[in-house]
Amino acid sequence: MLRPLILLIALAAGGGAAWIAAQRTAPEPVTEAPTPVATEMTAVLVAAQDVPRGSQATADAFSWQQWPADAVPTTFIERSARPDAIKEFAGQFASRAISIGEPIANHLLTQAPGGFLAAMLSPGKRAVGIHASTQSTAGGFILPNDRVDVLHTTEGSRGREGGESRSRTILRGVRVLAIDQTTNDTESGTVLGKTATLELTEAQAEAVTAAQATGTLSLSLRPMDETPGETSMEVVEPPKTIRIHRGTSIEDVVIN
Repeated sequence: MLRPLILLIALAAGGGAAWIAAQRTAPEPVTEAPTPVATEMTAVLVAAQDVPRGSQATADAFSWQQWPADAVPTTFIERSARPDAIKEFAGQFASRAISIGEPIANHLLTQAPGGFLAAMLSPGKRAVGIHASTQSTAGGFILPNDRVDVLHTTEGSRGREGGESRSRTILRGVRVLAIDQTTNDTESGTVLGKTATLELTEAQAEAVTAAQATGTLSLSLRPMDETPGETSMEVVEPPKTIRIHRGTSIEDVVIN
């Protein structure tokens, strides 16, 4: 009677030990790697070859290239929106040099071989020239097709030395059409000129002309990766001048 009981206890102990050993050596459950989410792509129009400025583009100069759909700026041309874009642009002239692989935008090509500046203007816009110098154009590094802010600087007082000057931004996000006679942004790294031509609305053109008559204008370069948007304009009021009489001296003080 005792022997079967001992045998039963031994079997139970052995089974328990085997179960514990099995639990310790059991392989860890395999965690499956998450399935990568496919990036949605869309076809955008790009240059299939270099197109020199002023040359007539053929249909072979364009092709469709896949692009991440969530990274397509509004200026790009998508096949889903304009499937016949290659036929539309074939025969048009490059308003500036276009590099192979560069996404195509409407302003890069024009129907007319001449009058590039007029052809580069967006509908409803005007081309206005302002005085430019190395100091007022970010050291000459502002190039055609860059986006800039326009700063207006006036003298704080007249008639005495040490008058305080004041500057303020009057236009934001303005497109540069040309520096002097240069409308190509790939000819060199810098363009040193005496005139910068800006693309403005009629109201902005009037404001810039008035501001240039009452002070000096400078251009502030904006980042290249900014998506072009609507330009904004601050109200430009002509400076007010107060004449102060001190004995026999007369001093004009400009109040902004």
